[in-house]
This record gives sequence, C-alpha cells and structure tokens, in this order.
Amino acid sequence: MGRFVLTRPAALGKIEQFTQWGLLMKTNILMVAVLLALTAIFSANSFAQKLGGYKEIEKTDAGAKAAAKFAVRERTSKTKRTVTLSSVAHAERQVVAGSNYRLCLKVTSAGEEGEADVVQYVQVVVYVDLKGNSKLTSWADSDCGDDDDDDDGGN
Repeated sequence: MGRFVLTRPAALGKIEQFTQWGLLMKTNILMVAVLLALTAIFSANSFAQKLGGYKEIEKTDAGAKAAAKFAVRERTSKTKRTVTLSSVAHAERQVVAGSNYRLCLKVTSAGEEGEADVVQYVQVVVYVDLKGNSKLTSWADSDCGDDDDDDDGGN
C-alpha cells in the first residue's frame, strides 16, 4: 500500500496569499479611514472653539488700545463726567463678524463737585465691525486689576 499524502496545489497557495493580503489591506485602509475621520472631527471641534472664543492678546495691541480709548470716550460722553484711561490691565479678542475686545481697564472717573476722583477697574466689551465702526456693548466694575492697596472692602 502506498502512502496517501495531501498536498496543496501551488496555485491554491498563491490565491490564499492574495486573499490574506487583500483582507489585510482592507483592514488597514479601514483603520486609516477611521483615524482620519476622528482626526477631522476633533480638529473641527478645536477650530470651532478657537474661532468663537476669546483669545488673550497683548495689552499693547493696536486694536485693544483703540478699543480702550473708544470705551473711555463713550463712557465720558454717556455719563457727562470725565473718565481717563490709566492703563489696560488685560486684553482679549473674539473673532466674530468683526471683533469683540474684552478689556480690563484701570480708569479714573472725575468725582462730583467737591469729591475726590475715583480710580477703579472696569471690564468693557467693545465691538468693532468689519467696516471699522465701534460700539461699546458693556461697561462694568471689576476686580480684574491688582488693587492690593484697596483693603476697605470696596467702600
């Protein structure tokens, strides 16, 4: 009796190799596609946050300085009291259809007749449209500055 040996034809071995190689390539392509999709999603979220949020800018930025001067002029005009800008303590910019400048300003407001001038920190928001027109949208007292010498509890 002879021995019966099963052998695989050479052609069948090559077909299996191509099939395995094809499956491996499909798996790799799928993994790359998933990674690219995840990267795109996270990048889009990150970009959206950067585009819509406030970003810190230099206090000496030309736009910030112009917005600070504009805010003080508008406040003086509205209150009919002289308000002078002492310094810009903090500056941020938000890009919208134009720009919002959120600034912390140290200002001096003229006191009533017979009263001393008042030095205070205020947070302002100035909107500058794409044509360069400005609008003071907010002016509020703030503690955003270093006023360590003011220990009277805000009185």
